[in-house]
Amino acid sequence: MTQDNRIWILMSRHLSGEASPEENSELREFLRRYPSKQYAFHILLSYFRERENFKERETLTESAMVPRPRRLSGSIRIKWIAGTAVAAALVILWGIYRHGAVTPASLASGSNRSKEISASAGARTKLVLPDGTRVWLNCKSRLNYSDAFNVNDREVTLQGEAYFEVATNSSLPFIVHASALDVKALGTAFAVKSYPQDETIEATLLKGAIEISRRDHPGSTRIILKPNEKLTLRKSVTPSIHTTHSGSIPAVGGAPSSDIAVNPIRQDVPESDKAETAWLYNRLVFDGDNFKQLANKMERWFNVRIVIRDSTLDKFRFSGIFEKETLDNAFRELQLTRDFIYKNNGNEIDLYAKQE
Repeated sequence: MTQDNRIWILMSRHLSGEASPEENSELREFLRRYPSKQYAFHILLSYFRERENFKERETLTESAMVPRPRRLSGSIRIKWIAGTAVAAALVILWGIYRHGAVTPASLASGSNRSKEISASAGARTKLVLPDGTRVWLNCKSRLNYSDAFNVNDREVTLQGEAYFEVATNSSLPFIVHASALDVKALGTAFAVKSYPQDETIEATLLKGAIEISRRDHPGSTRIILKPNEKLTLRKSVTPSIHTTHSGSIPAVGGAPSSDIAVNPIRQDVPESDKAETAWLYNRLVFDGDNFKQLANKMERWFNVRIVIRDSTLDKFRFSGIFEKETLDNAFRELQLTRDFIYKNNGNEIDLYAKQE
């Protein structure tokens, strides 16, 4: 049996729910070695799961390429029909693929649909992209990528906050589009924070290196971060660059196009206590946050709306770590350090200055 024949048989058995663990492992290895087959497989997998009302995140398990499907319920006849339908689809796709009518590039151009993975308010999720890159999404975050991911490119679009452990592939650079920033991984682990309601966009490097550039200013400075550095871009400000660590910022390109600060992150505390990564450990950290920043974080974390009713609260700053506190307990603890009043109205929290 040829290698081509074998991979299509393995795909058919997997999609019909009849593959053994050994066959799934064999298919996983094939798909890792041959990206073109991986792309064809994902097209069929997406189609079949849409038909069976499968959830998207089932396709993004720790096995990276070949999640184990649920077995089809019903009689042997129903299973046989499902298996036959999958086999027929595979035969058709295999035929046009082998005769050159369809290639990964032409498939991508004709059916370049976007996949979206999201974490709702009050929840976090972990996923594995088709290239093996692991991603953690924080509350109220969205990650989008096209069907051509890991075939024509490895580019994702982020709204919200995510942590990436990027799989190595020197021929296809991994790029995160986050609002005004493009973050290019150079073999690395890093975090990106880009919520629409926040005043800043952040990129934090833990391992390796990342190259950061402005999407709306293609000729502006590109900055390369070193491990344990964080870049912060303030929205709608006068262009300039600031850095608080010694030495110059590694950069190439023209003049800076926005107010960017590069700072070292704390190395004297574990990742579970750092504001940039604590959420990975289900911990909510405030590190000198003002009330607006605190409210934005707590809205996403607890899935509530927080309204600041008194502008004098803007002078308060907060530092601390919450892990298992309820919403009311969290506000009571904050009241121990600052004088303010909060009213819990169910899905909305109103904040007031304490009257003298």
